Amino acid sequence: MNLPDSILLAIVDKLLIGILILIFGFWLNARLEKLKGQIALQNAVGPSRGAAYAKLWALTEELSPRGSLELPRDKCMQLFDALRGWYYTAGNAMYLSLDAADLFLRGLKVLEHPDRSEPEIAKKIYSALRTQMKVDLGVYTPADARVQIPRAG
Repeated sequence: MNLPDSILLAIVDKLLIGILILIFGFWLNARLEKLKGQIALQNAVGPSRGAAYAKLWALTEELSPRGSLELPRDKCMQLFDALRGWYYTAGNAMYLSLDAADLFLRGLKVLEHPDRSEPEIAKKIYSALRTQMKVDLGVYTPADARVQIPRAG
């Protein structure tokens, strides 16, 4: 290999490195723009999600582990109607994360058929939902959500 060949090889080498850096730069820029869009959407939706979650939190108070041990059929149906209204009529379903929506709908199914289930099942589902809501709002990390808070006395 003579000198002109080594110069040509060095130029091609530098050109390929430049092209790879350029491709990586475009890819990285696209990823960053997507991330910025997701953050902007979260910031825009955050206050509405927080308000919707606060209403849902209040609606599920009777389904807390500290609530009544009894959950009569008429109470189940009343809760079912109130939660279904929150979800559909008030349009709050669009603020639920996928995990929260799954828990919400499973809990709704339990309340809809109170004869086939125990109140404890509904309480466990809605407790998990409230924990997921905290994760969605950034109050808990996913690791925090796995920690069981002991019941007070």
